[in-house]
Amino acid sequence: MRYAKFYPLLLPLALLILGYFRPITALNQDLGRHLLTGQIITQTLLVPSTNLFSYTHPDFPFINHHWFSEVIFYLIASMGGYSGLFILSLLLIIGAFNLIVITAARKSSILPLAFLGIVYLRVLFERTDLRPELFSFLFLSLMVSILYRYRESHTRLIFLLLPLQLLWTNSHIYFPIGILLTTLFMIDIGVTHRKNLLAKKPKLLFLVLIGMGLVTLLNPHGITGALYPLTVMQNYGYTIEENQTPFFLQSLGFVKPSFFYLGLTIIILFSTLILTVKKARLIDWLLAIIFSVVALSAVRNFPLFVFATFIPSSYALSTLLTHLPKLTRPRNSLLKYAPILILLLFFFWQAKTITIVHPVSYGVYEDAKGALDFIQREKIHGPIFNNFDIGSYIESRLYPRERVFIDGRPEAYPVSFIQGVYIPMQQDPALFLKTSNSYRFNAIIFSHTDQTPWAEQFIATIIRDKGWRTVYLDPTIIVLIKNTNQNAPIISRFSLPDSLPMHLPNDERLLRQAAHFYSITSQTKNLEKTLLLLLQLNPKDCPLLNAITSVYIAESHPSAQIYQARYNMYCGN
Repeated sequence: MRYAKFYPLLLPLALLILGYFRPITALNQDLGRHLLTGQIITQTLLVPSTNLFSYTHPDFPFINHHWFSEVIFYLIASMGGYSGLFILSLLLIIGAFNLIVITAARKSSILPLAFLGIVYLRVLFERTDLRPELFSFLFLSLMVSILYRYRESHTRLIFLLLPLQLLWTNSHIYFPIGILLTTLFMIDIGVTHRKNLLAKKPKLLFLVLIGMGLVTLLNPHGITGALYPLTVMQNYGYTIEENQTPFFLQSLGFVKPSFFYLGLTIIILFSTLILTVKKARLIDWLLAIIFSVVALSAVRNFPLFVFATFIPSSYALSTLLTHLPKLTRPRNSLLKYAPILILLLFFFWQAKTITIVHPVSYGVYEDAKGALDFIQREKIHGPIFNNFDIGSYIESRLYPRERVFIDGRPEAYPVSFIQGVYIPMQQDPALFLKTSNSYRFNAIIFSHTDQTPWAEQFIATIIRDKGWRTVYLDPTIIVLIKNTNQNAPIISRFSLPDSLPMHLPNDERLLRQAAHFYSITSQTKNLEKTLLLLLQLNPKDCPLLNAITSVYIAESHPSAQIYQARYNMYCGN
């Protein structure tokens, strides 16, 4: 039973697996493009430096800051398919999180460590998609662990920061975090050795820091690539949810558990640091302040906060509990087990909460597969107009036969194109017609789950445009082709009636997407049918009850009173 005291740490590990054991969804977003790019790099041994997937701006310079991740993704997928990628993502996140837990366990009590692990995981679960950023999480965890160990005593592991920084530079755009992290430890060690800055420990760390800065130049784009993270937002013409602050998203009505738990972890972190101020280390304060600001600046940065501040938080909490007055410690032997019981109850509560929202399952969500299968089967050709959300998946299926209008990389297109053409043309039918004639659009492939105002306006308008005919519709994608003689055979076989019916699967997620489409296109009968199917799955869902009530009230339907009463019963007046 030598290791029995470490058993509580199995709880955050189990929760981590529950949180990340879910279907791969990134294929509908960027993963398809990552696999395609990885294939191109592997076969050509060259990293593309222009936007080769787009016909609108094929020569626009593009700095690929995650090319090495894409190569790894492609090689793993070639050998093990999506199962291999799923296993890779689990191994990366388990390795990254457990490494900081193990490092923290060297100077922290196990029970508070396990408790914090569970709380911090709820922040980490904001980002569970299979993306290159997983490598950033691993590299950050490795560097934090090495630097804390070096702070305690000299270790040759400090030299690993150089190859880690090199790999990070070519794997994900977060690579400057490695230099920032090492700089903070340099400040800390410089203060502790302020009377002898030429001692071995600060001098060696300074040399390693300089070396880390130099190895960032070893990327396909040289100094431009090394400085790219500092300039990328200068050409970023599209607003993406993950780049917004949690405060801004909350003001728009976004309600996410990770927002609450981020606030809770920040409160725990700073309150324990303040209460143990005499024992707190300078580096703990530096990491706490800097990475709290980083997390609050953008939702996508939440994991950086997790991996950078978990060790300071666990150390401060353990120190606080260790120095509690003896009178507060339980004398009854039975009460000694109360903290373990509370921890178990907390774990089961969190596990239940997580699995209700995201049941443990394995698979791949490839929502646009049916639409692209249809495009390929019927040999529908471009030029294609598509929206931002679906561009990367189209590339993964149709390149090089077809290229896209735009994809999910704002930095790969001029701001003037996104804000002066792409968005306005969806709001102004005359501008769309002008752009269509300029590029000679023959097909439209549009992800109607796009909830931007311009996308919703475009869909509601284009389905009524006689110059286009809808030939495919599912809960994710709508496909239209130009109403021309050349396309007449396809139109005669697949043109949908104005009522735009679609097959409605018994899947809550897809049904909600279908309901969104029917709502923005004012397809009242189809919306009613979809809402009723959703209510069969969730009869007490308040937004659904309110929606069906509104539909029936608008139609003066007698069922309006029934659903209004049900809404009042479950949701209040």
